[in-house]
Amino acid sequence: MLDEKLNIRGSVQGLGLTERIYSVRFIEDKGYVVTFRQTDPLYVLDLSDPARPELKGELKIPGYSAYLNPITKDKILGFGKEGSQVKISLFDVSQPTQPAEKDKYILDEYWSEVLSTHHAFLLDKKHEIFFLPGGKGGYVFSYKNDKLELRKAISGVSAKRAVYINDYLYIIAEDKITVLNEIDWEKINELEL
Repeated sequence: MLDEKLNIRGSVQGLGLTERIYSVRFIEDKGYVVTFRQTDPLYVLDLSDPARPELKGELKIPGYSAYLNPITKDKILGFGKEGSQVKISLFDVSQPTQPAEKDKYILDEYWSEVLSTHHAFLLDKKHEIFFLPGGKGGYVFSYKNDKLELRKAISGVSAKRAVYINDYLYIIAEDKITVLNEIDWEKINELEL
């Protein structure tokens, strides 16, 4: 932990020795760190006292998360890889000493833009859904009741980004824009670029 003059106020030592840090996220007075070598430890840090940050919990699971996105104070979505495929994890961090992976989904994709830029991720907390771009298409998932459910797969597009406008989801690819109705996820229109 650093102060306003970038002097060290406190630190946590020994996390993921011989491993690479893949993602870090700060939420209120907690910090979350994911490292990777053969398994994906998710570390929960208590940062409430900057002079004495403390490791509170650790969860070891296969793969890694390159991006962490909070959906509530106690729930975090993790996006990364398990083996060669894209993996989505739903973490419960309500008990910092015992973080848990409540659900996971292995996508039949080898890459997603969200693994290299958080701007590719789109979350709709009102409807408890999110959009994930992939090399083979775009994917709409719900995360209700601690379950990850694929609601719609849009194939044939190399999706890069998405945006909501009113009740429509606009999926932006390199060569087209596809518009879906957010009510039933049916394709409304498509524009070739």
